Amino acid sequence: MGDAVRGLRGTVERFTFRNAESGFAVVRLRPDGGAAAVQIVGSLAQLAEGQQITVSGRRSVHPRFGAQIEVDRVDVALPHDPDGIRAYLASSLVKGVGPGTADKLVDRFGTDTLRIIDEEPERLREIKGLGEKRIRELVGAVRAQRGVQDVMVFLRAHGLGEALAARIVKRLGPDAAVRIQADPYRLVDDLIGVGFVTADRLAQRLGLAGSDPKRVQAGILHALTTASRDGHCFVPAPELVERAVALLEVPAEVVATVLAELSASGRIVREQLTVAGGGGRETVDAAYPLRLHLAESGLARMLCALSEASPPSAADDAGARIAAFETRAGIRLADRQRLAIEQALTAPLSVVTGGPGVGKTTIVRAIAELTAEAGGRVLLAAPTGRAAKRLEESTGRPASTLHRLLEFQPGINRFLRDHEAPLEGDLLVVDETSMLDVQLAYDLFRAVPVGLRVVLVGDVDQLPSVGPGQVLGDVIAAGRVPVTRLDRVFRQTGRSEIVRAAHDVLGGIVPGSGPEGGDFFVIETDDPERARGLIRHVVAERIPSAFGLDPVADVQVLCPMYRGACGADALNDLLQQTLNPSGDEIERAGRRYRVGDKVLQVRNDYDLDLFNGDTGRITAIDRGEACLRVIFETREIEYPFADLAQLVPAYAITVHRAQGSEYPAVVAPLVTEHFVMLRRNLLYTAITRGRRLVVLIGSVRALRLAVDRVADARRSTGLATRLERDPPTVATER
Repeated sequence: MGDAVRGLRGTVERFTFRNAESGFAVVRLRPDGGAAAVQIVGSLAQLAEGQQITVSGRRSVHPRFGAQIEVDRVDVALPHDPDGIRAYLASSLVKGVGPGTADKLVDRFGTDTLRIIDEEPERLREIKGLGEKRIRELVGAVRAQRGVQDVMVFLRAHGLGEALAARIVKRLGPDAAVRIQADPYRLVDDLIGVGFVTADRLAQRLGLAGSDPKRVQAGILHALTTASRDGHCFVPAPELVERAVALLEVPAEVVATVLAELSASGRIVREQLTVAGGGGRETVDAAYPLRLHLAESGLARMLCALSEASPPSAADDAGARIAAFETRAGIRLADRQRLAIEQALTAPLSVVTGGPGVGKTTIVRAIAELTAEAGGRVLLAAPTGRAAKRLEESTGRPASTLHRLLEFQPGINRFLRDHEAPLEGDLLVVDETSMLDVQLAYDLFRAVPVGLRVVLVGDVDQLPSVGPGQVLGDVIAAGRVPVTRLDRVFRQTGRSEIVRAAHDVLGGIVPGSGPEGGDFFVIETDDPERARGLIRHVVAERIPSAFGLDPVADVQVLCPMYRGACGADALNDLLQQTLNPSGDEIERAGRRYRVGDKVLQVRNDYDLDLFNGDTGRITAIDRGEACLRVIFETREIEYPFADLAQLVPAYAITVHRAQGSEYPAVVAPLVTEHFVMLRRNLLYTAITRGRRLVVLIGSVRALRLAVDRVADARRSTGLATRLERDPPTVATER
């Protein structure tokens, strides 16, 4: 650790590097008294050239850029001399003001310039050539800068990190400190990066009572948000009260009163729903977040309207066209395959579901070819980039992600395609629809006009979507649209042991190793530590030797969960040390990132065209630019150090992260310490991710536990109920 630096005062001379989103910056500081300029680094992006600051931190030496001060604290004073004010106003952080305008302002108002901008902005009209728009931008920029400083002081006083300041002001505006003090729960926001616990701790420091309505409201909404992250669209009201009471430690009557107020204001929607549960049907008092109620009820209306649309004119000759396709392709379709194709050609909305090797790809290829042959336009899409790429490869036709299909605009956070600007085409095939959550499904069908046939293709036995809802399962359960369930195996004439094992799991049978030279193996051990060693040996040595596969690029370890000796976190450390033991590295939030590592993107980033689940390799670590570089297929992306939370090691990942992906080889640990997560659909999803090889390593008891436990934690959704009960409608509201 370097020498401490306390109370170093100076003027911001220039920025060597700045990332306004993350807050990190490298700054050249000119100390008061004429001393030589020094380099300072830290959460400094909110500063401006010409500002006078006082910093504290510690000295260090960068191997490439030399001596620097790593700043722990910065105090800002607005410039008070004419030259400092000119530099500050002409900096890039004050929009719309260049050196010429800065000179005019300072020449007119002198050292009083900043006060006049903030307190008497009408006087800026005295400056010739400064129009109303530029005046508004100037006043807003200066006030926002002051707001950042106010928030920094506020956060520091209450023990929170200053790096949040820029994000808070960007989200809440220049008076953010005042707004937070009035209601600290405004900080609970994914874009700001503050959770309920942190905001609640701040509220307590500000003296907010435990039963204050603001706190109780925030607690109830947090409980609903937590449930939606577990996949639920609603929470039964009595259960929601229990969750909030446990979180807030206040009487149930207080929570019930505030819940009623939230319902009356429309922030929470309560509805009596009759849903499946407890072996039959039960009526629940369902409490929805407003956005999920709008999405689920709107989706149901649109699906009902679409299902009642008139069939296309080509419906009459579907049988003959299918027979002609069989002749051209030199294949004989099974009865259910033929039925699925016929429904896709004749029904406005249909579903095709089934496991691996049952012919879903053949069906998609057939309906796309027959639609195009008749002069129709075909749209192919999937929820993720990986799934879209596989769809494109299997059909030989262009495919895209749903976000690209719907023309998502990151800047305004909305889709350009909707009911006012619908999709244009004759057939839309959506693959991997088990991954489709209720919000994305709502956004999709808002853009589907009557007349565009839709075919939903997916495996309903896989894990449901990461987001709330279980759209594919609910659409099938409702019985509103024609569904073809395929169960006859065609892949490799039924000889694939992976396919056999997957269907065994669905049938409640514990799969065993296939024959020597096959593609599915079970290696038994009851000891988690021994399982760790076997995983390392199989990934690093056995598979590369026996199958010629690259242990990093071709082999993926899939775990039920992150924790434990055979969890993704521990196995990532083990495999990193085995497969990539040395090289340039940095550590952030307890994770080591090393050049050559396989890494996984864990958030959708539409600006960069990256999606949750995309994998890449670290190619370089640039400490001067405070970033690391990752190559995804052929594109190299820069990640500022401050943004590394969206990038995790990927030698081992969870099964949930692997949805929509396929890998040449999959190795999956199954140990009893993961019993909480062991379910039939999780094991089935893990097995079906492997294309050439699947190896299960663990105890027979854990394997039996996974096979026997059918997913019993049904998600709380109302889509199936709405599809069953809602009468056919004309699509008037989209």
